[in-house]
Amino acid sequence: MDASKTTSKTSSLKALILKAWRERWTDIQWGINIKTILPRGVSGDLYNLADCILQQAMVGCGANQLVISYLKHSLASHLVSYAAVLQRIAKFDAFHKPHCILSLLEFLESFLDSVTCRGKMEEEILAYAVSSIILWLLQVYHYSLSKYPSSNPIQSQELLEKSTTLLNTIVNTDFLLAMFYLAKQNDPEEYDEVTKKCQEITAFMMMNTQFKAPIHIHETLQKICNMSIDKIAPLNIKSDLLPHSLQALIAINVLATPSMDLQQLSSQLLMIQRIKGYSLSRLYCELIRACFISLNDSCKDSCRQAVWAAFTFLRVPQVIHYIHNTCGTSNKDAEHSMEVVEAFEKLLQSAPLLDIVDTKNCCNSVISLLEPMVKLNIVSESHLSYFKQKRETKDVKLQKLEPTGLQGCVPSFITRAEPTLAGILKTMGGDFHKTQESLYAMLCQIVGGTTLDTILAVAMVEGKLKLFVSRLIMFNEFALLAASEKGASPTKVYTFDISFLILCSIVQEHGVEAVLDDNGDSFFEQWVRDCMVHKGVHKSPEQILQKCDPQIVDIMLHHLSAPDFDFKNTNLKPHDLCLNVSGVVKEILFAWEQGSITPGDVKRMLDSLRQKMASLAVCASVWLCSYINVVHQDAFLKPINMVQLFLTPPTEVELSQIENFKERAILMGPIIRKMQYDVYPPSVPKTKVITFSHNIISRQPILEQLQTVWEDIKIRGHLQIDATHIIKSLLNTAGPVWFVTNLVKETLKYRYQEDLDRSADVVLAMLHLDIEKCTEALLLHVLPQYLYNTKLCEELVEPQSSILAKLSVYCIYAALEYSNYNKVPVSRKRRHEDTEDIDTLCTASKVRRLNDNSSDSSSMYYTQQQIATPGLLKEPLQSTLEMVYKLFSQLAAKNGEVTPQTHFILQFLIYIVQCGQERAQIVLQRMPSEIVPTLIKALPDNFNIGLILRLYDLSTPYGRRDTARDLCLLRNMRLRPD
Repeated sequence: MDASKTTSKTSSLKALILKAWRERWTDIQWGINIKTILPRGVSGDLYNLADCILQQAMVGCGANQLVISYLKHSLASHLVSYAAVLQRIAKFDAFHKPHCILSLLEFLESFLDSVTCRGKMEEEILAYAVSSIILWLLQVYHYSLSKYPSSNPIQSQELLEKSTTLLNTIVNTDFLLAMFYLAKQNDPEEYDEVTKKCQEITAFMMMNTQFKAPIHIHETLQKICNMSIDKIAPLNIKSDLLPHSLQALIAINVLATPSMDLQQLSSQLLMIQRIKGYSLSRLYCELIRACFISLNDSCKDSCRQAVWAAFTFLRVPQVIHYIHNTCGTSNKDAEHSMEVVEAFEKLLQSAPLLDIVDTKNCCNSVISLLEPMVKLNIVSESHLSYFKQKRETKDVKLQKLEPTGLQGCVPSFITRAEPTLAGILKTMGGDFHKTQESLYAMLCQIVGGTTLDTILAVAMVEGKLKLFVSRLIMFNEFALLAASEKGASPTKVYTFDISFLILCSIVQEHGVEAVLDDNGDSFFEQWVRDCMVHKGVHKSPEQILQKCDPQIVDIMLHHLSAPDFDFKNTNLKPHDLCLNVSGVVKEILFAWEQGSITPGDVKRMLDSLRQKMASLAVCASVWLCSYINVVHQDAFLKPINMVQLFLTPPTEVELSQIENFKERAILMGPIIRKMQYDVYPPSVPKTKVITFSHNIISRQPILEQLQTVWEDIKIRGHLQIDATHIIKSLLNTAGPVWFVTNLVKETLKYRYQEDLDRSADVVLAMLHLDIEKCTEALLLHVLPQYLYNTKLCEELVEPQSSILAKLSVYCIYAALEYSNYNKVPVSRKRRHEDTEDIDTLCTASKVRRLNDNSSDSSSMYYTQQQIATPGLLKEPLQSTLEMVYKLFSQLAAKNGEVTPQTHFILQFLIYIVQCGQERAQIVLQRMPSEIVPTLIKALPDNFNIGLILRLYDLSTPYGRRDTARDLCLLRNMRLRPD
């Protein structure tokens, strides 16, 4: 044994031990006399009391039981700590003294179930002590095994049995196992020594075939060697039986950001998988079901149906492929994804949904979805045939309905639109001098019917919409120059006209930020910034008029008054006409108001404008709508009538005599109508709601509108597409605080768990419209109301309290995912620096038709990247969480008092751990360390080892220290008498 440090106290203790042994003191006498050396409150650990006693007890061949009884008494009377005793036993290496070893094992067995900490100093060394005693027990086992059966076989067998029992007790006592796990984190080298000893024992037992190993030894050694946190303290996460979050989330995503890239969308889906505890196959199945539900909802509107069909049959296979490459599993031959096959097996159980989707879309939806997955090598041909056979037996019996949106088989529309888009992009990337006429013909062709909607939908979900717009702007610039040449043909003017109208329509639908560059200098981009009304953004009519040249306005008015007005008779260029038409309609309006011209004159002039260029009608309507927006209601009538005159249906003469006027009128009408409704909404009945891309028109109060949507969700069980537009408009109208407050109120009105779970899922999806601001509103405005307001605090009962905690945690992780993805600096390129390979775009769809099984084929879709794991908190989430934890510290400060607030805080921490898994430490890093011990004192029965081990960052000394403190506190709470 190692020599102890010699001090006067230590010498006195050794002398007292010898005296006690000589005089054969009882343990009670020992307890009385030891106080003469160690006064009350002084620990014997300071003077190595445990070491002194055991050193004296192990002098001979056998242990001195009388001296050991003094150590038992000292342990019971808190003179020595359990950690010091364990460390002292672990130092005994005289394995050739079997009687001493056996006595130590029996002594250890007598107090092992009661091991704990009684002071701050002990907390830091108990983990080391547990690790040391495990290593010592393994050494005892190994030594006894090496001597078996050459020495005394009965004695060796007893040592083997005892050490096995003690090891088994340690690995089956959650507190001791948790301490051993802390020691592993603290000193990996010692843990390696432990595992090495386990391997030596296992190898020795396998070599010695005659040896009969004690029961449980193999299982015990396996537990010691496999000390991952999920093995020693697994989290019992129950996945939802009825999922609702994915359908609502996908519906909101396709509304808000349909061109979201693969990495961001995959990160969101994996976030849902983590917080809900789904398997990958369940995630895939619910993703496909969500898309089919929304595709079914969209069948009445060809534009929406095109977007959902493109997302379902183009984007979903790419997303599944991306996730599979990131974290999926393949079969042995890597021919297919096992999770995807399981997902389609589960999907077939939703036969009614598949039947109605197939009926309304004139297709076999399962096969249409599987075919691109075969080309991506995540499903094999044999699986395609298998699912085809299972589905077609039912599909042939279905009566296909006459489609109300896209005419014909919807997936085939999408697959045909892909090469068309690639061809247009390639043509627009070439020499416009050679392709001008063919491009004009192509644009006129796709405008009629639903082809343009389908092409834009494909471009949108594949992230090519911005590229399409930038190329179309370049073509519009070229057409502008061509139409400005002397003696330019009307076709060149109409080429400018139709490209301008398509661009207006896209900007109006998707917003300036989504499709235009910040520094674009083209005529169209400057006109949008200076003049165009879009998504509630209005310009001053005076600002628009500042672009006008009075001389050009006079020339236009002069020619408009003549019956033979034509561009041939003027030297005005199309962009001059577009910029100055505002001044023209202003003069026409004022002349009409003053009675200088008749309504017939007004109609003739406005008809003349739109006949020459439909884009002139749009530019004129921009000024009229801006003017309506600022004038008194009494002055509305005449400008509104002028806008309505532009919207009158084309006459037979216009359609027959003006080249491609029908196609341009198809584009012009919706553009002007949206601008008009933005400033002068139509009158609607009280029960009806009209939705636009950025606002709603309804006579209902906004709270009633929200409650109507809520009732609809309750009846249908999912979030309908129309409802997503209303929800977005309510958020834009009332702001995040009102929005979140009332969603939480509606949620907490439910009383049954199933309704509450569904509600929390749907609310989480709705808040993704602006997840950062909504999370901030929830944590800083809504939660304090429920935690501090005595009236609202009454609602913090189960199960509502847990649902509010769960929703808060869901939002935190969603905001964390969003902030880490969206706040990475991205270098932006100007349009002329775009280096995308046009040939690749053009041939992508052809390549996918070739069943190329090489792994490189996936590069046609995207560059494969790993989904980044968020590593730190960012603003505003960081400061928001700091405020929440400060709030929790104040509420949990009353030691031992159980309140609705303490229960809520505990549930919040449990969900942080359960839903976050490896991301939990990022969220918990700002939590004050005093919150957890306060909660343990109040609610000890609600804590377990697995929760405490996950509340701190065990890679840091502070985290390990706080974990040891809380584990010991929980242990003491459990050991105290009831």
